[in-house]
Amino acid sequence: MTLKLRCQDYGFECNFILEGPKTIGLLEKLRKHFEEEHGIDYTTEVITQMILNRGHSLDSIRKE
Repeated sequence: MTLKLRCQDYGFECNFILEGPKTIGLLEKLRKHFEEEHGIDYTTEVITQMILNRGHSLDSIRKE
């Protein structure tokens, strides 16, 4: 199952989009984007919570 992550969905005026399998690696890429492009250093746990708040289950996110 794939996941599409749009930076705009998390409150940024940014056209960055990630799409791929639901893995911790994909969440880490979003975390890295937030840090490098927006100067916000979220932890992977915070990113995971953001994804959960958007209606995805923790069980659906694979460890890789």
